[in-house]
Amino acid sequence: MISLEQHLNTIVGASPEPQVVFFDLDRTLIAGYSILALALETVRHGARRGELRESAKVLRDTLRNRVDNSGSNYHRLVRRMSKALAGVTEETLIELGDKAYRNNIARTLYREAISIVEAHRAAGHKLVIISAASRYQVEPVARVLGIDDICCTRLEVVDNRFTGQVIAPLCYGEGKVMAARRVARDQKVPLSHCWFYSDSSADLPLLKKVGRPVAVNASDRLAVHARANDWPTLQFDSRGMPRLEHLARTALTAQTLVATTAVGMLAKRLGASPIRRANQMTRLLGDVAAAFAGLDLEVEGTANLQQQRPAIFVFNHQSLLDSIVLAHLLREDVVAFCKREMAKNPLVGPLLRQVDTIFVDREDQDQREVLQQALGVLAGGRSLVIAPEGTRSTLGEIQPFKHGAFYLAKKAGVPIVPIVLHNVKDALPKGGMMIRPATIRVTVLPPLSPAAMGSIRQACTALEDRYIELLGKSRMAALPYQASA
Repeated sequence: MISLEQHLNTIVGASPEPQVVFFDLDRTLIAGYSILALALETVRHGARRGELRESAKVLRDTLRNRVDNSGSNYHRLVRRMSKALAGVTEETLIELGDKAYRNNIARTLYREAISIVEAHRAAGHKLVIISAASRYQVEPVARVLGIDDICCTRLEVVDNRFTGQVIAPLCYGEGKVMAARRVARDQKVPLSHCWFYSDSSADLPLLKKVGRPVAVNASDRLAVHARANDWPTLQFDSRGMPRLEHLARTALTAQTLVATTAVGMLAKRLGASPIRRANQMTRLLGDVAAAFAGLDLEVEGTANLQQQRPAIFVFNHQSLLDSIVLAHLLREDVVAFCKREMAKNPLVGPLLRQVDTIFVDREDQDQREVLQQALGVLAGGRSLVIAPEGTRSTLGEIQPFKHGAFYLAKKAGVPIVPIVLHNVKDALPKGGMMIRPATIRVTVLPPLSPAAMGSIRQACTALEDRYIELLGKSRMAALPYQASA
């Protein structure tokens, strides 16, 4: 077993000649099995529309029975699935695959795997996902990771409908070897100059052919083979089954939200002013919840947080834990913007309502009331906290900035203070349910005065580009090999 840092150093130290890197999907790039996520979406689809009942039945079988490493067992399952899909439109399965990714698979991407993908990309290597899964499971992951080439099991489609036939050979066992050889030949790279990351002994045929086999989260049989052949072995724990510590931290953080709400209600009964009560709750949430969640903050530019207030603090939205990080940083006299549906959330809704949160209906074309409420907060001496993206991304990539924060800054004559959250998603990714402790890196940029902004559109675009630049550098700096390169 080697550490992730050791392996990243191996990547940068590899020969400069052209190389191809193959990644298995299930239990290598993601925790668990993508077929289960697709199964759930298919069952939901069948229940809603009365369609795909037979394929839902086949896929439900995979939930009850693990597919072993027997080729005949796997081939039998694929044939049954393909027959069940006969007559279904390809668009239906594309839609279900995308939903499976958004609703389940996105939160299972190993952050260790993402680091390895980024390291190989930085080294100039050709990246390929090679999987026995169908493209409807693989393509959403490939898009997010920026991997253009995939090799996978193909199902026959004629006139936009599945025929019920599988296109031979399956991308499984020796079929993966054939697919990898085609890619290597096209890239003019021998298999001896290729890497292959996999968890399964079913992939031994290809693991034995490449020059750089790597066992990831290895099955028992593969682990034995890897040890016997002195192959690098990696174990990822950032996703998948949580440890007792993760369960405890999640429960304690949730209890802190409830306790903070209770403290605010008690303070109200005791006659505390609304602003004093909100500040007390903000500090309690930021300090206690961050400690229970295991968030250790490394902040660059701390002085910029207090340089000028009131201000509009803008941040990039990565995780439900963003609010805890911001509460820990800002401490007092801040009011946050939040989507209106959060006001009805039974856990955080009561807390948000007590701290004067401004709720925004993103579908409402008339935002004059919200703008007046925000201007009133700034006129009263308190600052605003706004995520100009409006929504979270899966891997933390920046979404297009909206202009509202810049309009308010110009109107009220207050500065914008950009807060760059580098990796809050490591502790709780989008769609995740379990908190894992992490060191959170934060950069606070100098305040941007209204006079220095120029046009609102230009200021918005320039700051968006600055976030993209900083987060790009952050991803590379997070790779341990950079320090020794």
